[in-house]
Amino acid sequence: MSALLCHELQNAPRETLWIADENSKALLQQGFTFTGDLLSNRWDIARLGEGKAGRSFFSDFHFEELGRNYRRIVFPVSKEKAIVHHVINRAAEFLGEGGELVLIGGKQSGIKTYAAKAAQRLGCAKQLQKHGAEYCSINPLQTRSGEAIEDQDYTALRPLAELNGLYSKPGLFGWNKIDRGSALLAKLFADHLPNSGDHVVDLGCGYGYLSTRLATHGDYYFTATDNNAAALIACRKNFEVQGLEGAVVPSDAGVELEANIADLLICNPPFHQGFQVEGDLTERFLRQSARLLKSSGSALFVVNEFIPLARKAREHFSTVTLLEKSGGFCTYRLSR
Repeated sequence: MSALLCHELQNAPRETLWIADENSKALLQQGFTFTGDLLSNRWDIARLGEGKAGRSFFSDFHFEELGRNYRRIVFPVSKEKAIVHHVINRAAEFLGEGGELVLIGGKQSGIKTYAAKAAQRLGCAKQLQKHGAEYCSINPLQTRSGEAIEDQDYTALRPLAELNGLYSKPGLFGWNKIDRGSALLAKLFADHLPNSGDHVVDLGCGYGYLSTRLATHGDYYFTATDNNAAALIACRKNFEVQGLEGAVVPSDAGVELEANIADLLICNPPFHQGFQVEGDLTERFLRQSARLLKSSGSALFVVNEFIPLARKAREHFSTVTLLEKSGGFCTYRLSR
């Protein structure tokens, strides 16, 4: 997607907002510079945008924090439908008169459907152009009163019965269910408890399921990290409601945390980067886990069974123990 996205950004007026998600990472890593504003719900993308965009913002798409309207909003559509619907809805509010929303996506991204919905929301005719394997939809703002698109009440943080009362919201992967791998790992906590008061790092915390389950076994200090703004909002709420002691902080696989702080590290690492399977993610989480653990500490991981975690972990840990293989998942205990 970088070629089409790069073209649209290079030819955009200065008053342009780039909604940058995981699909934009490659472009930023190439050193691309952009005179407009960048908004991302991903910590790593927002950090990469610093110094490469006029202004770079990290939030769960809180447009009101930007403090202005735009002549153009450029959005390579996200994998999460609720995010796309939310951004289209907000574009009708934050485009200036005569402004336009530009959607970019491949055939499998749902771009054709999103182009129709954007036209409905902004009151314009549906427009879609093919550029090789990619599509571009340019939607001029004709009205701010077009029918809003269902976005699952995107901004609302809510307790869910499916999560045993934990809070969550759209915009977070698996936001309304308990991940089967995480549930499998949580069942093993009772056999691998740290000492009372020990420091636990929850790497890639999501809405905080693993931390809240471990906290039912004792009193620990938690540092929970995630790259996703919606996850951080939900996890902070669950820490507050459940009475967990600790901090919830944005981080890209724990890179920003100090070394040698964790007595126990718990992790269900992601393996998708947007629409792609990203094999390097597991390696990054393992490398950072080894850095974060105290010499006497251990890590508990769960991964899909096709992830070669045991092989990758041996580069960073002296002991790699398979605890259980069940339901397509493997759980491991790793120690330095």
